[in-house]
Amino acid sequence: MGSTPTFLELPGSSLEGADVLIARAALEGTVSYGKGTAAAPDAILRASLHLESFDEELEFEHEGSLRYHVLPRLEAEAGEPPESYLPRLTRLVRERLERRGDRPLPLLLGLGGEHSVTAALLEALLSGPEVPPPQRWTVVQIDAHADLRESYHGSRLNHACAMRRVLDLGVGRLVAVGIRSAEAAEFRLAREDPRIETWYAHRIETPGGFDALLAALRAVEGPLYLTVDVDGLEVHLAPGTGTPQPGGLSWARTMAVLRALLRQGGGELMGADICETVPQPHGQVNETVAARLAFKIAGYRFAPPSA
Repeated sequence: MGSTPTFLELPGSSLEGADVLIARAALEGTVSYGKGTAAAPDAILRASLHLESFDEELEFEHEGSLRYHVLPRLEAEAGEPPESYLPRLTRLVRERLERRGDRPLPLLLGLGGEHSVTAALLEALLSGPEVPPPQRWTVVQIDAHADLRESYHGSRLNHACAMRRVLDLGVGRLVAVGIRSAEAAEFRLAREDPRIETWYAHRIETPGGFDALLAALRAVEGPLYLTVDVDGLEVHLAPGTGTPQPGGLSWARTMAVLRALLRQGGGELMGADICETVPQPHGQVNETVAARLAFKIAGYRFAPPSA
């Protein structure tokens, strides 16, 4: 299996001392088009070794400031369905969090893997004894797809059902950003369920639409979970993702979204994941973009407010 990879080529922290807990969710059990998400977590960590640990925007040095602990990679057994894999993922993360005793929770950062892992990671966080009840949580989703199906291809744990299962956990609010693909039933649910606030891609592109989105994100308060499906970004930033869609967020707009949510708002980021990265044989764009996203999420969460 080899040694456990590190993030940003920084020395790995003990579980008890970590500020950031990285979970490697190597699942591609229900991908419906392009495959390869199981290889993403380790590819993202390898790509991070080629990033600087200093954030020039925030003037923040990760080395010496943040301690990262990478959990064992959780691989799916041959033919294992998500109905078996995802409870194992929840148990792994929950058990590691419980080992920390009464220490403050670290930031949970999941690297996927298909998008179905989001609810499993969030469930592990919500099970903590000192964690606010789910109805106080906001989940922010950057994605091309609504992922609100009740089931798909015979499975309620399909990647196309990821946000429906998040809602089943009882979260109080889901803010979906960049959506540009939804079936009619998903569209109706998003319109009728008072917990769901959807910023469709075409809405963001109307005059004043993007500024309105940023204002809404700055207004988010309380415990927060962020999930990024990389197909929410422009295709050239994640060309290997399984189900790409044109019209995604530019890198600059993605950073503006993260800044508004994590630096300028009143929410407390408790967990995040980056999903649906598919490494490609003749380039490193996909995993490098995902690694940079992880780097920026951690920086926006932990850099001093004056930065």
